[in-house]
Amino acid sequence: MKKAALPKKSSKPQKKAKSFGQQEVDFSKFLPLPEGHEKIFIALYLITIPYIFGLAFLFLFVAKGSLDSFMSMDIAMFLAVWAIGYEIVAAIALLVIFYKMFTFTQSAQQPSAPKQRKSTTLYEIHKLE
Repeated sequence: MKKAALPKKSSKPQKKAKSFGQQEVDFSKFLPLPEGHEKIFIALYLITIPYIFGLAFLFLFVAKGSLDSFMSMDIAMFLAVWAIGYEIVAAIALLVIFYKMFTFTQSAQQPSAPKQRKSTTLYEIHKLE
């Protein structure tokens, strides 16, 4: 019996977002995600990346870079180390999101002509009668 081949991803033309919040998020732009195994790799990344950042934090800031101090710590609690790393990764992700939000430009829009002011005099705008 033949296995049915998974349908390949159709590369949809991405619409230009009018605002930052309307953009589509594509994780494959910044994480290697093999086609067909995206969910497995995202789960692996959600487990390993925060844990590695948690270990690095404990090594650099708690053990102050001393390998002897780091090895003497009880880092057997996976969940605690992962939670520390998760907070660090979340803070970095929020900083990146805010930076991209504030630097978002709508380059797809055509430059509009400057608005013309009405040529009115001051006394017509403010009738001081």
